[in-house]
Amino acid sequence: MGELLIGRPALKLEVAISVPLDLTSVISLVFRATDARRFERWLVEARKALGAEWEHDLDTLLGFSGRLLYYVEELLMSFDPFRPEHREAGFEDYIAHLKRLPAWAYRSMAIQAVLRVALDRGVLEAPPESEDAAAWRSFIEPGLTRADADEVVRLVLAPEQLKERTVRLLERFWRELYAAEFERALPAMRRALRQAKATTFASVAAAFEELSGHRLPDEVQLALPRVERVTFCPSYYLGNFVQFILYPPELILYFNCQRTSAATQPEVESVISPDLLPGLRALGDGTRLRIIELLRNGERYAQEIVGMLGISQSAVSRHLAMLEAAGIVTVRPANGMKYYAINSQRLRQIAEELERIGSVESFSTEHDKSNGLRAGFSRASGRSLLAEEKPPHSTVG
Repeated sequence: MGELLIGRPALKLEVAISVPLDLTSVISLVFRATDARRFERWLVEARKALGAEWEHDLDTLLGFSGRLLYYVEELLMSFDPFRPEHREAGFEDYIAHLKRLPAWAYRSMAIQAVLRVALDRGVLEAPPESEDAAAWRSFIEPGLTRADADEVVRLVLAPEQLKERTVRLLERFWRELYAAEFERALPAMRRALRQAKATTFASVAAAFEELSGHRLPDEVQLALPRVERVTFCPSYYLGNFVQFILYPPELILYFNCQRTSAATQPEVESVISPDLLPGLRALGDGTRLRIIELLRNGERYAQEIVGMLGISQSAVSRHLAMLEAAGIVTVRPANGMKYYAINSQRLRQIAEELERIGSVESFSTEHDKSNGLRAGFSRASGRSLLAEEKPPHSTVG
């Protein structure tokens, strides 16, 4: 029968948006945005708008925990952003949590961040047991990027100050720089979220490549055996960079939502709506079509659908989630169960849109024939939008 092995949980692929997740991404990008040629204009301007004092705080607090900025990751993960009640958390939820943490927790997070830097170097390090400043300087120095070693040592040895400056920086960054910008970018991020949810991916690597246009970094690929959940997060200002948080058993992969949205948005004056592709993807599966057929005579609860299809509950849940994300079915919670029904209006919308596309094709073909032209895109440009060169693979940790 073969050797008995301890099984691992199946890898979960999820998509999420929350202020703590997005804020962690954006403040990390602003920290790095010193080159206007490489970074989005808003990021560069946001860094300049901080002023000398706050720019110094940014460089100090994010600049002592290695190239992947582990300290700001520790802040995020202390919040446990994937707890059900935190999945759509706002800034006030996040900052209230950080204010509740005792000062010693900030010292512990700073130490953990530096220890992660040492592990990246293949070194098993331990923090000093004394308050000796020279020993702490030696411990911290390998993780320094922009921070001053002596200043970081003083903060670690006085965790009340470390907490105060950390909370103050995040509050000012959010309230004075990013809150309004987040609201402006939120519709694009939500659109990318819906598109990602409505897509089935064969693997983490395939999902990342389709959403971001990049290959999964080798260090992430090698760490997948230690990961139980992968969460994809849309980012408005990521540009051509790769950004991730590897915190086993969690892995957070950010992707450029402007790229995702642009890839599925219609050209100007197109009859194709941005919601068509998710709808077609949801319909492009035999099991999901059977579910729709089962719902033709009225709503059914999830377990009833499981029994009628004869497949696992988890598989049915995935199919129903995809249909729901595409707007093809509606969900009504009642008595601790979920009842599903067809959204007839959405199906009619998809059918009418396909009919319009067919009508446009017929008109275009006849029009081109009458002018002695070929239907389709002009060949003058020599390439189509789908053949654009891939952007350079740049890593932002």
